[in-house]
Amino acid sequence: MNSFKKQKICSYTYKSHLRVILKSEYKKQLFKDLFKKHSSLKCSKIMKISRGMLYHYKNDRVRSVPLTIINDIKELLDVEQYELDKNTIKILSSECVKNFGLDLGREVRRKQLKKFRMKIPKIQEIIENNALNLEKWFFHYKKLIDFGCREIKSISRKENYLEIIYTNYANGKKKSFKTLLPRKIVLNEDFLYFFGLWVGDKAGGGRIGVVNKDKLLNFVTLRYLKKLYQKPVFDLYIHKNTKMPNLDYKIDKVIVVDSSHNGYAIAVYATNGILKSFFDYLDNNLDALLSMISHKNVFFAGLFDAEGNVLIEASSFRWSCKNQEKRKIFVKHLKTLNLFHRFDDSNIVSYNKEIFSKQILPFIKHPKKINNTNIVCFGHGVLPKKFKEVLLFIKENAGQTHKEIAKALKRVYVSSHINVLRRLSYIRKEGYPHKMYINQKGVAALSHGGKDA
Repeated sequence: MNSFKKQKICSYTYKSHLRVILKSEYKKQLFKDLFKKHSSLKCSKIMKISRGMLYHYKNDRVRSVPLTIINDIKELLDVEQYELDKNTIKILSSECVKNFGLDLGREVRRKQLKKFRMKIPKIQEIIENNALNLEKWFFHYKKLIDFGCREIKSISRKENYLEIIYTNYANGKKKSFKTLLPRKIVLNEDFLYFFGLWVGDKAGGGRIGVVNKDKLLNFVTLRYLKKLYQKPVFDLYIHKNTKMPNLDYKIDKVIVVDSSHNGYAIAVYATNGILKSFFDYLDNNLDALLSMISHKNVFFAGLFDAEGNVLIEASSFRWSCKNQEKRKIFVKHLKTLNLFHRFDDSNIVSYNKEIFSKQILPFIKHPKKINNTNIVCFGHGVLPKKFKEVLLFIKENAGQTHKEIAKALKRVYVSSHINVLRRLSYIRKEGYPHKMYINQKGVAALSHGGKDA
């Protein structure tokens, strides 16, 4: 708390915004003497404050006293200045006192909220019969809601969900809202995949949903949110310099943004702050939750569709993760699946094709990632554009060396692309320095749009 340097009270005679903290016993005696000499009614009229407030000062319920009142008491009792100075602890501004009071209130609120949070059950306590008992969590979390500006008016228990009516402020007015919550969430593959996808690409604010541009993932999100009794919407976020995409499904709202990244993304979400808080609770207890799930590989498949990529050149699978705490959790559990090899500054890397193809690939839904995984694990699929361009060049320019191909295509890393094509038997090398020639398999792939015939 900021305060003025201790100085004589008389030097602040005309500073009406200042307040004085006197020694407690001295202040009590001062007001006691005041009421002996003058009635509280008379003092109230002179000082222009309520009699009740005067008794609050007298009984030391209010720590600081306005300087104007101290000056009035000084005149009414003919108090010596040196007595006041001797018993003054601090002189400070009304703003400081107000902020101090607000800080005290915030601290009380923080302590109370902390007590409520401590009573929220641990993740182990809400897992029952292979399901998350959201209802049990909610009736503890409800105390946090009641402590804020939202006010729950009614809770109706239906067969599989809760119907909650509450009031909150919207556009400066108190309005009534209705929201639905599933009473439980089954720990099945649908949940584990969605939860992994959500952890990687979650929508912000009081929205429960996913931000992605892949149509299939958007509709997977839509279907699962409906299973949770939500009504999802589709918002398109697009950079002001990006051309509007040609989408074959309805968008509810278009938001033009001016960020450092071009392109677009689609948010599929439902506005439900309570359900979002439950998923945040799961996210905050992620390590414990994964430790109790037998099919955690499905979670990592969802996470891979959100934050993963297949590096065909290195035959590796990578989960992008820059959050240090999350990374520790992911690495710990990927190790139990034998899917961790190293961390490369921003990606968790695995080279285990056999495990990945059995544990992760069957649950991935992103078409491009399925295709690229098939190329790495089984040697078939549709070649990405950068490989098709190299393959086509070799077909039309047989007998070129690595260096000549790189120069012609103006690519620095063409050797890694050539190595992939050789590994897939699309091309072969002859002579020295090595010259590249297309194989019949490569010719067939080009005739099928890059797909292995």
